[in-house]
Amino acid sequence: MAWSTSPRGRLITPPFAIAVALLGLAAVLAGPVGRALDLRQDKAPLPLKKSLGAMDPGRLRPYTLAERQPLDPTVAEALGANDYVYWELRDTSLPKDDPLAYPRLFVTYYTGGRNLVPHTPDECFLGAGYQQAMPHENQEVPVPALAPEVETIPLRVCTFLRTAVFNHDEVTVVYTFGCNGRFTQTRTGVRLLINDPRNYHAYFSKVEVHFPGAGREQSVRGAAKLLNRVLPVLISDHWPDFAAAETAARAVSRSDDSNPSAP
Repeated sequence: MAWSTSPRGRLITPPFAIAVALLGLAAVLAGPVGRALDLRQDKAPLPLKKSLGAMDPGRLRPYTLAERQPLDPTVAEALGANDYVYWELRDTSLPKDDPLAYPRLFVTYYTGGRNLVPHTPDECFLGAGYQQAMPHENQEVPVPALAPEVETIPLRVCTFLRTAVFNHDEVTVVYTFGCNGRFTQTRTGVRLLINDPRNYHAYFSKVEVHFPGAGREQSVRGAAKLLNRVLPVLISDHWPDFAAAETAARAVSRSDDSNPSAP
């Protein structure tokens, strides 16, 4: 059949008709398909097993706690960091004059909702007056403390520079995210994991390390050593068991589906 040449017919072009058909099909299928695949956008929160602030420094040896550093209230509000640790540590296995002897550890935690936005040093340091000193880099480092479940973890390595009349400050920040039972080193990776429509819950925790006075390669080496102590503690004592929470939620969902008349 030929397409009409009337004014009304000229509006119903082939692309227009296809678009309307696709929208109609999507409207018809959205409900049944969504229910069949059990998809969801809003995520339930997962509380920490134990507050980050209650982390036991004795579990991090040979690192000892030198100082707990509170965040400036304005910074804490901007980051949305209600539960965090920002510690200056002392690596007692190294001489006091070693650049890796005094790491700074910054861990934050976020959970629930929709479209959680991870804050990263890539942007935060620029807002604090630093400049990117060299290209950011993604690396993989071994974590023997987590083997055999996890052989390596992804790290993001960022080096910044801030200059002033009487000051020249270069800092390398190394970080990773623990997110929904997995590790990723990018904001995009976090968003993909927390917005997975198959999951009921979402959380992520940024683990950030830097060493004042240390170079880039030194910082990566020092971060790998510290993370081998910190990550097992976070996993066993603090971060939720994502797999167990998802299994329980799916069991409840199947039970509800099999008893539609249940209150």
